Formats: sequence, C-alpha cells, structure tokens
Amino acid sequence: MSGEAVLFVYLGSVGAIFLLNAVQWSFFRDWVYGLFTLQTLIWFAHSAFNRLSGEDIPLSESQNMAVYAAEYGLVRIFYVGLIYRLFTIPHLPLTQWLRRGQLGMGIFLLVEVGMMLLQEHWHVSPSGRILSTVYWCLLMSTSVIGSWVAAQRRDAVGILFLIGSVLLLVNETNHLFYYTGYPWTLSREPSTIQWHIRILGGSRILQLLCFSLCLMFRQRQLAVAEAVEQTRREQQLVQQRLQTQLAFQRLEQEKTQVQLRALQAQVNPHFLFNSLNSLSSLIDDNPEQASQFVDRLSQVYRYLLKANEQPLTTLARELDFIQSYYHLLKTRYERGLTVSVQVDPAFTSWQLPPMTLQLLVENAVKHNVILAAQPLQIAIQTDHPGHLVIRNNLQRKRTRVLSNGVGLSTILAQYQKLGHAVPEVIESTDAFTVRIPLIQPVAEPV
Repeated sequence: MSGEAVLFVYLGSVGAIFLLNAVQWSFFRDWVYGLFTLQTLIWFAHSAFNRLSGEDIPLSESQNMAVYAAEYGLVRIFYVGLIYRLFTIPHLPLTQWLRRGQLGMGIFLLVEVGMMLLQEHWHVSPSGRILSTVYWCLLMSTSVIGSWVAAQRRDAVGILFLIGSVLLLVNETNHLFYYTGYPWTLSREPSTIQWHIRILGGSRILQLLCFSLCLMFRQRQLAVAEAVEQTRREQQLVQQRLQTQLAFQRLEQEKTQVQLRALQAQVNPHFLFNSLNSLSSLIDDNPEQASQFVDRLSQVYRYLLKANEQPLTTLARELDFIQSYYHLLKTRYERGLTVSVQVDPAFTSWQLPPMTLQLLVENAVKHNVILAAQPLQIAIQTDHPGHLVIRNNLQRKRTRVLSNGVGLSTILAQYQKLGHAVPEVIESTDAFTVRIPLIQPVAEPV
C-alpha cells in the first residue's frame, strides 16, 4: 500500500472516531467526551497538517519537531484530565499531583516548543537534549500512572483504557529516542522507516479506538446505574405510597373504631337509663317479666362489650342479639313497635360487621314516631343475591332529633375498610330501606 493510501486510511479512521465522540459530546455534555474529542481533533489536525506540509508548507526539522512536541504535550494534558475524571483515584493526593503535573507539562511544553522555534539546532545541543529527555519522560510517566490507575478497575472500562495507555506509552518511547537525537536501533532504509511509520500509525488508531470503546462502555455503565437508581427511586416512591395508604387505612380504621366506641358510649347510658326505668316498673307489677328483662339486658350488654373483638360476626349471632335488644324495646314501647325477621337459613353463617342491626334498629327508633295507634314496623329479610334488607315504615318525628349522624356512616366505613361493596340506602315517601351485603365466609381447607 502506498504512502498516500496509508495516510488516507489513517485520516479516515481518526476522522470517524473524532466525529463519533463529537456527537456523543454534544449529546451527553460530558467533559470526558469533550477531552477525548479534543485529543482526536489534535491527532486529525496534525495528520492533515503533515499532508499539507509535505506539499505546500516546507518545514525545517526543528519546526517539525516543535509541532510534534506541541501535539503530544496538548494530548497528554487532556489525557491526564481523562484519568481523574474517568476513575476513582485510589490515593487522594495523587489527584492533586496529577493536576500539578498538568501545569508542569504546560510549562515544559511552552519552553520546549519555544526553544525549538527560536533556535534552529537547539534540539541537538546538550541542554536541548536534556530538556527534551525530561519533557518526554514526564509525558511517559503520565502513561505509566494512567495504566496503573486503569489496572485497579477490573472491568471493560479499565482494561480498554489500560491497553490504550500502553500503546500511547510505546509511541512516546519511540519519540523519546527520536527527538532527543539518539540513534534508532532500526535500519535507516526508507522501506524500513515506512513500515515503522505504518506500525506507529496503526497503533495510534488502535489506541484511539480503545479509548473510544472505553468511553462507550463507561456511558453504558452510567446508563445502567441511572436505570437502577431510577428503579430504586420508583420502588421507594411505591413503598412510600403504600406506607402512606397503610397509615391512612389505619387512621380510618381507628376513626371507625372510635366512632363505634362513641356509639357504644352513647347507647349505653341512655339505653341503660330507659331500661332501668322499665325494669323499675316491672319489678312491682310483673316480677317474672322483670327477671326475663334482666337476662335480656345482660345479654345485650355482654354483646356490646365484645363487639370490638372481631371485625366480623355471623348473621346468626346478630339475630340472637337483635332479639334480646328487641325484647327490651318491646317492653318499653309495647304495641308501638314490631320487628319481624324472615331470614333464609342458608345465610345465617354469612358475616357482617357487629352491631350493624342494632345501629339500624336504633336509627329507626330514634327518628320515627312510635305509638300504639301508629306503630313502627321494622322488617329484617334476606334476598337471593345475599343481602340483608332492613326496612321500616317512614313516620318521622316532627320535633328535631339530636343525632351525630355517625350510625350509617360507621357501617359504610366498616365495609369500605373491609374492601367489600358498601350498603345501599333507599328512601321513599313511606319507607326507609338499607340493603346490607352479607360476606360469604371463606371455606376452611380440608
């Protein structure tokens, strides 16, 4: 392959790598891509300059060496920036020394290039050789440090950066012998020199390719880490939302329990006062009925005290309780109140919140007129879909009734807390109906 073809392949490869990283720099706005893009731009510009200088811009040996020294110096300053931006330095003071090394290389670069441009044969003088040796050894030391830092990171990013640093070190070793004026160990034959230049050009392309792949793997790792962090944040938000919902449900449950206890506290003194008045009149007139009344009263209060122990109870227990409760009301209101029960036995094992029937019966008694000539009739029935239907004729009291309005709302809240369909309230001109969905018990495993 001719020298022109080699140069064309080299320029095309470096230009493609430059464009790729320039696009990534513009997309990610990451200084790592910016530094490497500047490196590839310098390599590309120098190669294009060599192509032009060979034809139209003749340079002396000293000027050509000054261009090479400036090229490698700028690339190395950017390379050091890549080291402490790409990797976590094992020793913190090393980062400070790297930054100082950048400043030192900048000073050496100005001195080296300036002396080569000002004095034609300065690079072959003893002082020039000493300064050039120190300068190129300083550049090589940064490659050694970069290789050591990359070797600490045992992944694709570290391995690729290590390979690129070693190739860069090889190139600098070659230039150390050339620019300090020491003879090559290779033959001075033109064909041998051409092969040597091709090998160095190929190693530079491979070096840039390794650095470019290193940045791509790094970007992939950052994307994966960002996705993992995003997933963690989303899971944390979901967990916080669930905790908030759980806390809200607990508050609602506590609110419902407080309302239920408030109802019990409200029922107990008022109901107990009326029951004791009824009992007082029965003791003298009908001692036997008074004894039955006391038994029913004890059953009612025993049930009321245990109502909070379980969230659900069977329909059979509620019906037993409501019979005792109705017996006490019947003693007081006599023919002014009737409660009829028509329940399918198939539903007696189904469940509902405790005190549901008591709240609904008490609600009907509280808001309606109860007279022997105008009796309040309460019907308790079941329908085939599995609902308990409580219906009473509507004959509202004309006087205002003091009520806190938590009876029905407590029942609704209990069903919402259990996650079941809420009861249905139907009011017409002559009747008030509440349909309570019964909860089918879960069959126990055999």
